[in-house]
Amino acid sequence: MEADSDRAVRRRDALFVLGLLCLVALGFALRLPGLADKPLHSDEGVNGWFSLRLYWWNYYVYTHSDYHGPFLYYWNVLWFWLLGGPSDEALRMGTVVTGSLLPLTLAPARPFVGRIGVLMAGLLLVVAPCFVYFSRTNIHEIHLIFGTCVWAVGMARFAAKPGLRWGLTAAAGASFAFINKETALITMGSLGLSAGVAWLFGRQEAGDQRNDEPDLFGGRDRHQALTDWTVNNWVPWAAGAGLFAVVILLFFSSFFTHWGGVGGFFAAYGPWAEYGVSGRNQGKGFGYFFELMQLTEGLALPLTVPAALWAIWRRHRLGLALVTWLVSTFLVYSAITYKTPWCVLNIDLPAFLLLGWGAGQAWQAARDFGVHPVARVLAALLVFSPLLVVPGLLRQSLTDTRDGYDDKKTPYVYVQTVRGYYPLLQDALGVAEARPEDDGRGLRTLSVDAKNPYRWYVILQGWDHDRADYLKQPPKQKQVDAADLVIATGKDLSETQKLMDQQTEPWHTETYPLRPGYRVTAWYRQRLWDDYQAAGGREVSVWPRLPSRDILVPEAPKEVLDRRAR
Repeated sequence: MEADSDRAVRRRDALFVLGLLCLVALGFALRLPGLADKPLHSDEGVNGWFSLRLYWWNYYVYTHSDYHGPFLYYWNVLWFWLLGGPSDEALRMGTVVTGSLLPLTLAPARPFVGRIGVLMAGLLLVVAPCFVYFSRTNIHEIHLIFGTCVWAVGMARFAAKPGLRWGLTAAAGASFAFINKETALITMGSLGLSAGVAWLFGRQEAGDQRNDEPDLFGGRDRHQALTDWTVNNWVPWAAGAGLFAVVILLFFSSFFTHWGGVGGFFAAYGPWAEYGVSGRNQGKGFGYFFELMQLTEGLALPLTVPAALWAIWRRHRLGLALVTWLVSTFLVYSAITYKTPWCVLNIDLPAFLLLGWGAGQAWQAARDFGVHPVARVLAALLVFSPLLVVPGLLRQSLTDTRDGYDDKKTPYVYVQTVRGYYPLLQDALGVAEARPEDDGRGLRTLSVDAKNPYRWYVILQGWDHDRADYLKQPPKQKQVDAADLVIATGKDLSETQKLMDQQTEPWHTETYPLRPGYRVTAWYRQRLWDDYQAAGGREVSVWPRLPSRDILVPEAPKEVLDRRAR
């Protein structure tokens, strides 16, 4: 009889593992197709440039005032190596992998929410359109979410059974979150508050029995739990603090080559706090994230209400922690004036985990023969109610992947470079190739506002980076005299336009869409443009193109050489 029971457990465990692997496979299936179709966002262009410098010269210096943590660039370089060099696919592969593996981070939560709860939450993380979209975009947020999952699950397991293993797991998740983005500080506050609310108001429940550790505190009362977390288990705290410090030092010091980055880790909270209060150029109202949640969670959003009410009515420790995490994160991000849409992932995450916990609770009730039959049937329906929202989320994710990736009507498709930008690349590459003296190394270019992704694209076509000047101000006349192509957008466009209108030699002007409300203007020397048109124009200058096999590595700049000399 006991052997039959063991076999049944092993069978359920095997199905659970298979289910997780299927979710990972579904994650890759949603994130991989057409990975290079979507034009690079301007942030991706910047991140790609930082990654190229690390790939070419082993050079990265953390800049705390404008850019986020260092992990993204090292992760990108790994995929450059694994996939045979830089490409759009290689640049985005790291976020694809991280986003697809998210369900695995929830596996250790099985004792608390059950197999059904883990799989349900994991499914929502895999198919939700915002998670899919930003897993296909080379920015930091999906890595922050990954670290947050590991951090939260490690904290929960440590709370139930304090020890070195789960203490180090929580510390690893926290350090991973912080080496990706400064907003990990908000996560730390929300998780800490969640633990405090669960400790103060949660009801003590039975400790181990069939599900190992069904109670968040392992069946202890408040005093016992606090004593076990602190006095009786100071070693995991010390070891976790040491691990956190080592990870921060490694990454922010660029592996002990730039100690100023460690100071930057702390200094970053000054400018980012100022941005949060002022809104900088990203100010939005309090209700912004609630509107996004309605789109990114669909009908899953109202389903969080009965789960939250159940947690509060039962005073269930884990349920209260999840509700507190969700509400506190929502309030903090909504109160901050500076808002970008990918931050909604930090709110969606606890919402989906709450739904998974609710499904696990309903599953337990449905299997309990002591519950009234009508209540059991209702519980069974509630178990699978999140599945009703999956088709809608999946449909939106597929739309984003296939064709809606630059649809400005979708709120999380934010300042996204539109596909109408590609003719700029066709024209620039075509003009270069139509020249009699073309050597494959590109045009002499002035690019005003280097944050647009032009630099990434032409470098991957084998253009010589040293032939281009990337300016943060309007060009001078002597720079124009030496150029074949001038590109401008943003605040310096009007001044550049005035200068180009004063030229005595004829220039041909083209304007291209960049993102909603922004356009790129390009000036080509007329004689070069005429040669290009004579050669067939855009009809012969195709896009997309594979990256060149002969990407020219520029000479290392002075700042790199100086650091090597030190």
